[in-house]
Amino acid sequence: MKIVLGGGLSGLFLASNKKDSLIIENQPRLGGVFTYEEILNVNIPFHPPLTNYSCEYFQTTEVKLRIHMKKENYILRKIYTHELPKWLIFNEKMFYVTNLIELIDNLSKKVKVLHTNIKKIIQNNKIITTNNMIKGDEIFVTISRKYIADLLGIKNDKLRSVSMLELIVIVPKKDRGWDVYINGDNGISYSHIISAYWISNDYDILYILIPFTSSPPIWDKIFSDLKRENILLKDEILAFRSRIIRYAILIGEDDNVYPENIRFCGRLGKWKNFTLCEAILDSLNC
Repeated sequence: MKIVLGGGLSGLFLASNKKDSLIIENQPRLGGVFTYEEILNVNIPFHPPLTNYSCEYFQTTEVKLRIHMKKENYILRKIYTHELPKWLIFNEKMFYVTNLIELIDNLSKKVKVLHTNIKKIIQNNKIITTNNMIKGDEIFVTISRKYIADLLGIKNDKLRSVSMLELIVIVPKKDRGWDVYINGDNGISYSHIISAYWISNDYDILYILIPFTSSPPIWDKIFSDLKRENILLKDEILAFRSRIIRYAILIGEDDNVYPENIRFCGRLGKWKNFTLCEAILDSLNC
């Protein structure tokens, strides 16, 4: 049996492409960072599936973005890295994945899934979970490479990451003069705001990204910054959700040697800041 660790998009594509495979996922829902929820009768992905080019794995529609930057020369320092991740590079013309929700649902029906926590990997092919021990001929890792190194008892101090607190805010339609707002001011909590105007005819969906390495800023600070920059007032909010992306920006390279039957796939497995299309291609070829 082939064991796939992680039920995000990479894990779903990979498992659907492998016979006799089982996904182990610790979250109650599949889809990873692109998990969605119906809010105000609109299906909203918890991260906007934008790509710089249209790739064969998805149905896409072209969107035009008005990009506004403030103190852009300081943005790298603000997100604690020396190179901007590809998924944080926005162009005036990009592509939005229109069938993502249907794709997650369809792939989820094709794969076997065990929702549980991974506690340990022993003898290179046995996975100890909360309630079971599972043996696999091959283990495909689409979750954090650093986490797997810890489970195997391999010291890996070269891999680091920056986390993101992501707010998904639903507000009335409004022309803000921009669709992507990038702010490198270190005194402001957020770094990027994406106004996904194309998701709904009735509302704007704002994705507010707040980078951090230790703990996220308090809510009062965030909403104070949004008000001060004339982005958003609390009274405008119709609904919102929040979540933390623990391994958002990946930093460093891994030169450790791992067992031959363990393969690392996708963005988190390879520990590369892949675009959405790159992550899927890597998983399908893994």
